Amino acid sequence: MRTAKPSELKENAFPVMTAKLSEVELTRWFPIAFQEITDPWAAPEPSKGALVKLDAGEYVVLDYGEDSNQLTVRIPSAFDASSCLASLFREVPLPRSRILWRRADVRLPRNVAARSVVARAAVTHGKSASHSRSRSAQKK
Repeated sequence: MRTAKPSELKENAFPVMTAKLSEVELTRWFPIAFQEITDPWAAPEPSKGALVKLDAGEYVVLDYGEDSNQLTVRIPSAFDASSCLASLFREVPLPRSRILWRRADVRLPRNVAARSVVARAAVTHGKSASHSRSRSAQKK
């Protein structure tokens, strides 16, 4: 990932995802230079933005609201949104729990979209509760 020059992107970029993250996480996960956005017509709150070229070659526009701690990821309409987000998530360890919204036609990569739930069995008197229930069910 690198900061791109404004002249590198010739078309408009449209939102594909928003996420909530702290400013510390923003600087850790996006180690690039952001520009302050001071034009009140450009952003509804004090913000910073960056045009980024990902290692896979796609461009993303990042807008970060300093009051809301909300990051908006925008991409050019010609790009495949799901593929572009997959490239972004290969470089940024953004947890699924931080994603507030994504465009309806966008699929998250498996490593982000998957909800791995590990449920441990409750332990009663040195045996798991599921084991105890199965033995009592067998007696009936």
